[in-house]
Amino acid sequence: MANKILNLETVRNLCLLHVIWLCLLLTFPIQSSADDITRHGDAYVIYLPRELNFDEVVSLVHSEVLGENWQVVNELNIGEAVKEYNKHIENRVISVCKTQYLAQAIEEDPFISLIIPCRFTIFREFTEGSREGRIIVGFYDPVAEADGLNLKQAQAAEIATQELKAVLHRIAESYQ
Repeated sequence: MANKILNLETVRNLCLLHVIWLCLLLTFPIQSSADDITRHGDAYVIYLPRELNFDEVVSLVHSEVLGENWQVVNELNIGEAVKEYNKHIENRVISVCKTQYLAQAIEEDPFISLIIPCRFTIFREFTEGSREGRIIVGFYDPVAEADGLNLKQAQAAEIATQELKAVLHRIAESYQ
């Protein structure tokens, strides 16, 4: 009988601890770490803290892309483009390509040119009541793009996706 009372008391204490833990989690949500690569539709994204310098993040994306042996083809500063409309945003698109993949893929199926180059987007998300939100870095999944056009390069697209995810992962690790 003493064991049953002790076990019942232990179970009650554990339940109480779980309830307290749950209340703390709901009251003080844990921020996700920067290395959490998340799916957003057919895109992969990471969320970085708001206090980071936007231009430094853009520079890091450039460095990491080059470190993966991809080429930066172009950069579009969307924030600069919309200034004339009195919009003040931080948003860049970095177009990247790995020409060794492209050379093979375009020979197999010239329709691949409809989805090249791959693009990293870096933007600051603004939330209601806040002048600056977290920074989001992401890219659209080359596999989803290839599937959408019924292209033959599924394997090449998968390799590209894995390499671009590695870039995201290293960016996230830089801010941990």
